Amino acid sequence: METAGVIQETYNIWSWLLPLISGAIGALIGTYGGSYFLHWKQEKKIQNVRSMAIKALGIFKEYAQHKKNYADSANEFNTKLNISEKRAVVVALHKLGIPFEVPTKDTFDIKSIRFKDITIDKDEIIAMIVQIDNGNCDNLFFTDIESYFTTNLRLNAVRNVGKKYVEEVHAKSWVEKEKPNTIVNPVDWYKQFTPGELHTILVLRTQLANTDYFSQNGRADSNKIKDLIREIEIGLWDNYLFYDHESFTNIQAQHNLANVVQGMIMMNQQQVNKTTPKTEIVESN
Repeated sequence: METAGVIQETYNIWSWLLPLISGAIGALIGTYGGSYFLHWKQEKKIQNVRSMAIKALGIFKEYAQHKKNYADSANEFNTKLNISEKRAVVVALHKLGIPFEVPTKDTFDIKSIRFKDITIDKDEIIAMIVQIDNGNCDNLFFTDIESYFTTNLRLNAVRNVGKKYVEEVHAKSWVEKEKPNTIVNPVDWYKQFTPGELHTILVLRTQLANTDYFSQNGRADSNKIKDLIREIEIGLWDNYLFYDHESFTNIQAQHNLANVVQGMIMMNQQQVNKTTPKTEIVESN
């Protein structure tokens, strides 16, 4: 009887313990199994997006072998990558250094993405592929393209106007031999700009009135012009591009007036010094 009681007691213990153990094991398997599945699914998704980015870079790499420009690859890029693939990788590619042409007058068209007319460097493309493959750009995938490219729309538009002035006017100007401090602009240069664009570049135009940008033959120095354009692109001239011309003119006028007044005071002081006899102080004997 005692043995039967022990068996019954043991059975009772396992009858409620087994469901707890099986439940705990099930929960453990479910938790870790679910986490593993989610991780596997996310990793697969990231790998697919990386493949899309590398696929796009492969297009540029192919064109780089023939020493062509990014603009030449635009048609193939838009053909081989569908809209979903572009939405996934374009921002990451731009962050890596692919020179997408950012629109300033029209909306961003994902169906027909454009590139700047810059020669493709094969070594740079290979380095970008390594960055993608190592996962260094995973956080940039799936960033909204439209908001990314239109956030700084005004900034890009203003800088493009500045670059336009440098390329179409300043780079085509010259310094007269008879007047080495006079910069001559092309005839009717202002007709290339809208009234709004003219207002934007007036302060920049004043600040660029410097013969240091020109060679001894009087023509613009191409290397210095390239450096100037690069400076505009990275924002070093933003203060002048965004400076209101009327405010700038007023400050210049005040500065010139202050110089005139100071000059008059200095002249009067010199005259006083000439007419007023100086008193000499000597030691007594």
